[in-house]
Amino acid sequence: MNEASDPAKITASMTIRRLALGAILFVLVIGAFGFFALPQIVKSTLIDTLSEALHRPVSVESISINPYTLSAQVAGLAIQERGPGETGGGETVAGFDSLFFNIELSSLFHGGPVISELKLVGPSFRIVRLADGRFNFSDLIDEFMAKPASDDPTPPFALNNIQISGGKIEFDDRVLGEKHLISELNIALPFVSSLPSATEIFVEPAFSASIDGSPLVIKGKSKPFANSRESELAFDLRDVHLGKYLDYAPMRLPVEVISGALDTDLKLSFGRHENHESALSLSGRVTIRDLMVKDTSGAPLLSWKRLEVLVDTLDPLRQKVVIDRVAVDSPEIHARVSRQGTINWVDFFSREAATREPSATEVKAKPAPVDWSLGEAKISGGIVRWLDESHGKPFNASVEGIDLDLKKLDGKSAIPAKFEVAWHLQAGEWAKVDAVSIKGGRLDLARREVAIEQLTARAAKLLLRRAASGGIEFVEPPALRIVKASQKDSSQPWKLTVAKYRADDVGIRFEDHAVSPAVTHTIEAMSVEADNLSTEPGQTARVSTRFRLNRTADVEVGGSVKVSPLETDLKVAIKSLELLPLQPYFTERLNIEVTRGQLTLNGGVQLRQTRPGGSDADKLSGGFSGQVTLGDFYAVDKINSADFLKWKSLYLGHLDLRLNPNSVAIGEIALTDFFARVILSREGKLNLLQIVRQANAAPVAVVPAAVAAKAPELAAVAGDGKSVAPVPAVSNPLLPVNIGKITLQGGDIRFTDNFVKPNYSANLKKVGGTISGLSSAADSVASLELRGSYDNIAPLSIKARLNPLAASPFLDLEADIKGIELTSLSPYSGKYAGYAIEKGKLSLFVKYKIENHQLTAENRIFLDQLTFGDPVDSPDATKLPVTLAVALLRNRNGEIDINLPIAGSLDDPDFSVGGLVVKMIVNLLAKAVTAPFALLGSMFGGGEELSNIDFDFGQAVITPPAQPRLEKLAKALLDRPALRLEIEGRADPEVDAEGLKRDRLESKVRALKRGDLTKKGVENGALDGEPVEVSAKEYPSLLERVYRAEKFPKPRNLVGMVKGLPVEEMEKLILANSAVDEEDLRDLAERRGRGVRDWLVAHEVPGERLFILPVKVGKADGKSEQTEQAKGNRVLFSLK
Repeated sequence: MNEASDPAKITASMTIRRLALGAILFVLVIGAFGFFALPQIVKSTLIDTLSEALHRPVSVESISINPYTLSAQVAGLAIQERGPGETGGGETVAGFDSLFFNIELSSLFHGGPVISELKLVGPSFRIVRLADGRFNFSDLIDEFMAKPASDDPTPPFALNNIQISGGKIEFDDRVLGEKHLISELNIALPFVSSLPSATEIFVEPAFSASIDGSPLVIKGKSKPFANSRESELAFDLRDVHLGKYLDYAPMRLPVEVISGALDTDLKLSFGRHENHESALSLSGRVTIRDLMVKDTSGAPLLSWKRLEVLVDTLDPLRQKVVIDRVAVDSPEIHARVSRQGTINWVDFFSREAATREPSATEVKAKPAPVDWSLGEAKISGGIVRWLDESHGKPFNASVEGIDLDLKKLDGKSAIPAKFEVAWHLQAGEWAKVDAVSIKGGRLDLARREVAIEQLTARAAKLLLRRAASGGIEFVEPPALRIVKASQKDSSQPWKLTVAKYRADDVGIRFEDHAVSPAVTHTIEAMSVEADNLSTEPGQTARVSTRFRLNRTADVEVGGSVKVSPLETDLKVAIKSLELLPLQPYFTERLNIEVTRGQLTLNGGVQLRQTRPGGSDADKLSGGFSGQVTLGDFYAVDKINSADFLKWKSLYLGHLDLRLNPNSVAIGEIALTDFFARVILSREGKLNLLQIVRQANAAPVAVVPAAVAAKAPELAAVAGDGKSVAPVPAVSNPLLPVNIGKITLQGGDIRFTDNFVKPNYSANLKKVGGTISGLSSAADSVASLELRGSYDNIAPLSIKARLNPLAASPFLDLEADIKGIELTSLSPYSGKYAGYAIEKGKLSLFVKYKIENHQLTAENRIFLDQLTFGDPVDSPDATKLPVTLAVALLRNRNGEIDINLPIAGSLDDPDFSVGGLVVKMIVNLLAKAVTAPFALLGSMFGGGEELSNIDFDFGQAVITPPAQPRLEKLAKALLDRPALRLEIEGRADPEVDAEGLKRDRLESKVRALKRGDLTKKGVENGALDGEPVEVSAKEYPSLLERVYRAEKFPKPRNLVGMVKGLPVEEMEKLILANSAVDEEDLRDLAERRGRGVRDWLVAHEVPGERLFILPVKVGKADGKSEQTEQAKGNRVLFSLK
């Protein structure tokens, strides 16, 4: 049986044919349906569905479907703008030219669509931001957000070989009034899938577009079948204007980008490692050109011409950042401190940090450290501008021309980064630096160290100003608002080291308005060199500087300085520093004005901090050693408008001043060609006591008239020139002082007294000498020798051994000045003595000794030929008899030699050498009135005994005891030719009357004997006036003869004869019957006075200087010292 006739085979063949035909018919039906019917159904459904979902009219030009290839294409889809209600507005807001996609049959096995190719051509979108800030599609977003979130997992899908070309996005921003266009949008993606796929990938990742005319290109490569799934995207963006797009950032920035163009050439790599960890890395170049950023107020914030960042690796998953190079051209940063004390940059970052404040759990979690490195950073032509408005008046400063070159900086490497930087500074009128540079810099982040090999500055100009309030006006620190302190940094502080610092052509101007008048100081041509500057404690730096101060003084300072703890050892040299610019600092406190003077100093300053806690004086030790010269000095007395002090040179050599413990040592002091002016003003004020102005206190007045006005009181307390008992002194520690030698040469001291009329002037010239060995040591004694000349006539000499600096001062001094013309002192004698001086010379010889705080002194005053002239009518003149005192003191040669010894305790607060001398002189004048003979007797002996002589009762014969007195008196009168002696004879009615009676009786007895002798022819001396001597044997008989001759009743015997009586009885009867009247007594007093006068004349006292006063009979009248002590039987003397 053949095959054709076999029914079974025929049946099978028919079945196959029918199946094949059926399949063909099915394919044909499917094709017909797919090609013709399905597109219309899909089109209608798509239009309705999209219109309902989008609430906008949707139109589709055509849809074509290839059921055989499972591909479809939609052409001309357009979505119109939504109009009122559900009607369209007629303007297309979205659509595309065509959409082609191909679905794989494997979708049946994956439970989701697997599209092997998707191609979108000409997509377009029109986005409108309305005036209220919403978008033309915001209703769709609101509707979507209103739906509850679905917990369903993402459905499986796979999109492969995605291609978008010719896209366009229009953006109409009606809020900002701007329009943007993204055109020529092309995108190629290998796949977007939520499930694995084995589809052949032939599309490389790519993206390109033109954003407002700026091209953007992104290309990529992918290995989808490799285990790493490694892919790479290249982003190529050109000339993207940042300012147009940052307004659409999801977060509103507190800045405004005015301009800036972005260029990128980046590569984004992503994949998966063998350990299934994901990897993401970005590399390439980013450039931003012509950036300008302002803050919200419109103030400049940041700008640059070009910023280029070359990224080697930026891996956020592994927290690794490697930047090959950062270069900024002409950056300009504006920092501003507001009136409220906030810094714009700090405020900006603070607000940013506040918006991203982490949660409590995030705060506790310590972030992993970022592994970062920077290969190179360069800044060219940078500028930082600073504006400080926190003090009211704006302050502007800028750091310009910043050039920075930084290499190899990272956060972990132990190798420091190297850098070099240069800039110049302009801070308004306050500071300007033409060039600052750092070379050989090293930055070590791990050790927090900055090391600089060389720091240089050139042509710096600084202005400092002190306001009238005393505050320094410079670059005042901003008044910042107090903010909450951040977490305390527990890491070690940064350390800065500068190996070499050099500054040249530095100038500083200091304007001081806190003094009157305002003064300006300048530092010019300043150069500074320093080595090994460091903030590390214990490091010692070497510094040196030289400059010109106030255009004349050359200053050099150099040595070593340690900051912590403070320790310095510096050499200082100042040459020809003018004092005149420094005058305003002391002119308000002094009544002198320095018109000239130069200071020269050369020495060393050492300071060392002995205790921590600042640099107060009690925590420092050290001192200054060297030499100081103050030359060409000239000062004027402002009160008297006269020269006050000047000298050619004041030199202090081998000066050593020590601090803690304090001490002063000066090897040599030399003052040459000096002049001093001492002036007593019309008001009686001494300029020496007015040098320092006293606040709220009247200047001390030196008024000699006060002394004269209180002469009686002074005389009463003068005593013998000794002071009262000492007051115990308070013991204070003495500052150790040692002065090797003081030399004075060519001195001229001028004294002018404008208080007296006419004015008085005196000059002490050619003052010179030495003082050697001054010391505060208790056992040291210095020697002094000074010479000079008073008005070039009277030589002055002072020699002394002294120790004025010791706790117990010692002095042994001898001084003399010889031959001062007294006529120059006539203004004083006229004012205080009431007489002018016609001639005379004064010499002084003094000796002073101080030991154990006790002073003993001799003041010898020698006046030669002192002659008073006419009286002067002066209200200040003393009422004491000056001429009498002079007459008492002046000898026959016209000399007055007075010694005024004084003594007292230096511990007595009322002790004054000058006061005691004045008291003694006033006491001397007072004695001329109250006790002139006591004053005279102090010089010639006898004291008050010279004021009188006594006579025997009833006698006028000078007794032997009286003769020594008269001899002393005669000697004093001969030595004091200006004195006149007044003689007053006296008689006492009581004692002298009895004396006269007995004298008469004895005269009668002698007369009888003289008669007897005459009768016998015997020589009896009657012619010579000598009294006849009556012996005791002769006396009774002669007395009886006198008795019998008297004419008074006498006792008689029985026969009536005169009765003989004993001698005593006869004397009594004769004396009782003798009469003495006042005339007899006056005659006795006259005989006494004449007798004294004749005696003095006989002893060469000129009679014209002796005057007999009227006699007095009776007792003393008690009106004077003389009459108080006088008896009636004496002669009293008074001097005129």
